[in-house]
Amino acid sequence: MNGYKAPILCEELGIDYNYVTIDFEKGEQKAPEYLAINPNGRIPALYDADEDIFIAESAAILEYIATKYRGKKSTLFPSPEENMGRHWEIRQWMLFSATGLAPAMGNAMFFNRIAATKGEVNEYSIQRYTNESRRCLEVLNNQLKKSRGPFLLGKYLTIADINAFTYASTAYWAKVNTDGLEELNSWIKILMEREGFQKGLEIPFARRGFFGLPFATQEEIDAEIQRNAGQFTVTGGSAAADGEKK
Repeated sequence: MNGYKAPILCEELGIDYNYVTIDFEKGEQKAPEYLAINPNGRIPALYDADEDIFIAESAAILEYIATKYRGKKSTLFPSPEENMGRHWEIRQWMLFSATGLAPAMGNAMFFNRIAATKGEVNEYSIQRYTNESRRCLEVLNNQLKKSRGPFLLGKYLTIADINAFTYASTAYWAKVNTDGLEELNSWIKILMEREGFQKGLEIPFARRGFFGLPFATQEEIDAEIQRNAGQFTVTGGSAAADGEKK
């Protein structure tokens, strides 16, 4: 899910970029040349050829890109000098996603989709992370009520929306129920309809089955379920929440 964030932001900004896929099934994320870029051995990582800078961790990458291209759309991540309160409000929600939403959703996906596929059904862990994911989604729903939308912080899209979106929108794949979260579901629909998000979710290739109905066809969902079963039952796959070829 983290691999989609930078392409979405680049598409929203209308800037050119290139991408390289990392195949987790082949262990490319653990290759020495990749670990030199991202010591954590996960995706994504960014190389800015203009500045000769490498950056890892999706939230840091979003902040970097939005800062570098602030002149194109400063509302995505205003500087402290432009708007101190908004700057730190965005950072607060960036950290909420990084430390709360993403770990909970990632673990819900792991125990519901990967461990269970491998025959390891841990009901305590499933309940723990499914409930925590639902709680985090309720936090987002309440924030959208407070801001009156359409975005997390009100009128303008920010990188906090992008950072939260990729996990919140895949609640289906984590088997987390979003019934009754009207503001959250409306926000997801609004973002799904944005051209920048649609294009970003195609990079490097679309995985619509993650999002469930109505954002994917039943055929796409079935294909994703079959792919998941094949990846983690036959080959063993990666136990990481980001263990996908991106």
